[in-house]
Amino acid sequence: MKVFDAKEIRETEDLLFFKIGDRQQEIYKGFPLVIAVETTNHCNQKCMGCPQKDMTRPRQLMDHKLFKKIVDELAKYEVRTWFHFMGEPLTNPQIFDLLEYASGKDLNYFGISSNATLLNKDNIEKVLNSELHRFEISLDSLDPELQGQLRPGSCNPKSTIENAHEFFRIKNSRGQKLPISSIAIRELRENAHEIENFAAHWNKIVKEPDFVMSIRYDSWGGHESREHDIYEVPTKRLPCMKLWNTAIILVDGRLVTCNSMFDAQVVMGDTNTSSIKEIWNGREYQERRQKHIGGQFDLVSICAECDDWCREIQDVSHYKNWTYQHHRARGHEKKA
Repeated sequence: MKVFDAKEIRETEDLLFFKIGDRQQEIYKGFPLVIAVETTNHCNQKCMGCPQKDMTRPRQLMDHKLFKKIVDELAKYEVRTWFHFMGEPLTNPQIFDLLEYASGKDLNYFGISSNATLLNKDNIEKVLNSELHRFEISLDSLDPELQGQLRPGSCNPKSTIENAHEFFRIKNSRGQKLPISSIAIRELRENAHEIENFAAHWNKIVKEPDFVMSIRYDSWGGHESREHDIYEVPTKRLPCMKLWNTAIILVDGRLVTCNSMFDAQVVMGDTNTSSIKEIWNGREYQERRQKHIGGQFDLVSICAECDDWCREIQDVSHYKNWTYQHHRARGHEKKA
């Protein structure tokens, strides 16, 4: 089945425009818009709906020489970089040294996400003293018991929630804007009843430009059960835009296309021996993109069984900013 006609694709020398559902996608052809660099794949939690516990890849830290090679290339482009993927960044004892190197290269935009288990006062100070543009804290509940069920591990759920509160208390007391910080909750059937209250609670705490967000459930290419998802998958299959805007560099330097390749099931290239740009414009990527354009999903490894492509199209977004909605609602109240 052909997904859409070529007339719905418009190209310029540097940009590619796709009409996907009701959304116009603008993609820079020469380099990814977003890159995740896995500085460690160690994690101290075994979250519901996360395949980290099933990985067969060796747990390790990214080599400093490789990290610097990657960052030196990233510095040439306007790319949004996250220095995490399948691990908790704060489990890497050298993470702040790596971030310092990245800040010295004047990257366009970089951040990390943390589960807050290791967010003690010392690490809070280090995060706030770094030159991160973004810092994201991920929780799944304000109820310690439910938090422990959804994110089991070696941590105390109550302490983890307190760590998140302490972070914003200290940041607010400093009056600093950066890093722009968010508190996020995954949208699951198990915590769906709590999402609005979660957002209301944190909206009383965060100060501009910080915000509260929710993140749609990810099945990781069909590896995890859809029983936790609160959304229905659209019946009409469309190309996955991650092939045109996102790349992930694993801890050993191998580059994969998306979350579904969490265990390096399909590797597009190796940044130890090739540049990101060479891989991005290479034959493997080009062939996969063309098959998506032609609707030949059954000919693309893993993509055939994946339905996470739907998170960025139609009426369902991967991310939801609850602070923005909160401010809009308050604005309408004042006008009324």
